[in-house]
Amino acid sequence: MQTESFSFPDPSTTTNLDRREALKATLGLASVVVSPLTSNAIDYSDDQQGIAAITDSSIGRAFRRSVVRGAQVADKLDEGWERFSDGLRDKSKCDKNTGRRLYDNGVRKDGTPIGNPGLGALCEPVELLPLDAAFADKLLETATKSAILVSATKEDYVQKVIQNTKDLVRPSFERSMIGSDEEKRRKTFNFEFYSTMRAVTNVLDEKKVAIRDFQLAWGRELVSIYAPFANRKDFSSPIPAIEAFEDYDYDKNKLLDALGGVSSTLDAFKSGGILSAAEISIPYDDYGSVVTVAVDDYVPITSEILLSEQKLMCQGPVQALVAYLLNNASILFSADTFYLDPSTTSQTDYNPTQVLLSLSNLRKM
Repeated sequence: MQTESFSFPDPSTTTNLDRREALKATLGLASVVVSPLTSNAIDYSDDQQGIAAITDSSIGRAFRRSVVRGAQVADKLDEGWERFSDGLRDKSKCDKNTGRRLYDNGVRKDGTPIGNPGLGALCEPVELLPLDAAFADKLLETATKSAILVSATKEDYVQKVIQNTKDLVRPSFERSMIGSDEEKRRKTFNFEFYSTMRAVTNVLDEKKVAIRDFQLAWGRELVSIYAPFANRKDFSSPIPAIEAFEDYDYDKNKLLDALGGVSSTLDAFKSGGILSAAEISIPYDDYGSVVTVAVDDYVPITSEILLSEQKLMCQGPVQALVAYLLNNASILFSADTFYLDPSTTSQTDYNPTQVLLSLSNLRKM
């Protein structure tokens, strides 16, 4: 039986990662533009507020050796990271709204502050609940069901592709199956998640089905299960509400209804042990043109990063959820996904646990 060997990006082994090299490797790998869903590289503009992390897996190292865009780009990236320097974080204070450690993200050329300062670790961490096996299975089941639907493929065939993928990569994952029983359950879920999403991506590619169609179908399935009746009343955010949006042409109430669906579904994810906390905000200084969604202690983050490095998956369930709900609200947007360590910006000690989805340029479809 053929197998495939690679280094699984276990969070405990992602130390000693040189950030400059990692930044070079992220160009175009883990950042996407969604209209609702088309691929694009990271926009290194004056307002850049994040960057995606690449793990220290063997595949990641290969990308770092091969994807080098020159000193000018690297220098620009380093300038972006200076905004997140540990020296600019006041570790003795918490943002009064978000309950997170404060960052100084710098200022724009006109002197106005950049973005929401609440991107740091929670001052009072929320416990990640034990992984609910039934919930985890349902998450993968909805992904498989959505792939079968949009690709018009028989279930037996898709299940065979998933099983073949499991057989192929199992040895690499089994080497990482150490730790407590709960840690092993989470690592097993990463194995199942990786195998399923890799197989789904291959089926979609074989059938020439756009990732966008799959994401919208997956998001619709998740909402139908976890937030079928959610609306603006279910939307919660630590950021004070903006009374008057100034820079938008979409229906504000439809946006809030969509974010209510995001809030309710992420609450279900929290109960299922997929993440510990979620934060949705409409930054006060962007007047309705930007929304951020951050999830902490996201269990399948290592698999998502590995899939991103291998260019085998553009998005995960959080992005699918957002894509479907905003599409349903007739809102177009650009999106960047960042895998962050909210506790540090050290050049060598970097352990991504947070997924930050930054939605910008919100506009009427």
